[in-house]
Amino acid sequence: MPADTPKGYVHFFDDFIQDTINLDLWTVNGDDGTAGAINVAHNGTFRMTGDGTDTDIENIYSAVQWRADAGGFTVEIRATLVTSIADGETFIGISDASADEEPFSVSTTDVLTSTSSDGAGFCYTGAGTADWKAVSTNADADGTVTRCNVGGATTPVVGTYQTFKLAVNADGDVDFYIDGVWHYREDLAVAPTTLHNVFVSMVDGGTARSMDIDYIEVWAGRR
Repeated sequence: MPADTPKGYVHFFDDFIQDTINLDLWTVNGDDGTAGAINVAHNGTFRMTGDGTDTDIENIYSAVQWRADAGGFTVEIRATLVTSIADGETFIGISDASADEEPFSVSTTDVLTSTSSDGAGFCYTGAGTADWKAVSTNADADGTVTRCNVGGATTPVVGTYQTFKLAVNADGDVDFYIDGVWHYREDLAVAPTTLHNVFVSMVDGGTARSMDIDYIEVWAGRR
């Protein structure tokens, strides 16, 4: 904690209750020509919608400004897939690049592809194996792809919210939680001195589907 202030933590929270997405906080993209937008639903959500065109990417990401060695940080995202989970790919977590891309994905046999050079999070592929997968890469060195099934299956269900949390310590170790349950730790999952952003992406696989994000919250150590 800094000696000059009692406010030792930075706190960010977006509940998506406004009429339109705050583009000072977020960048949104949609390969099908329709970027994600606020869905004026009960308590507000941010909705990404795909039209079913294979490999089209929908994403939302923040500026790169969260760094592990500044006291660590946590990222919590509550989200649900809408319409279908049968096809396509989803990533929820952190990356190191502000780019219109899919930072991480796993194949139907859980082989990791990491476009991100540094980051961590949760992957799910609709035509693949059960459960969300914990994934990471540290300076382009990929971590272990690990099924998140401690205490039971975590396979997404259409319209059922799940809460995803990453706890990143000052060394770059990352603990992965779903619905408050700890599932896995990857030591040295991310580089401690690399700046990261919050990043959520959804890729169509030939099936039209959507994703709702209820909220995004970050707690970080203050330098």
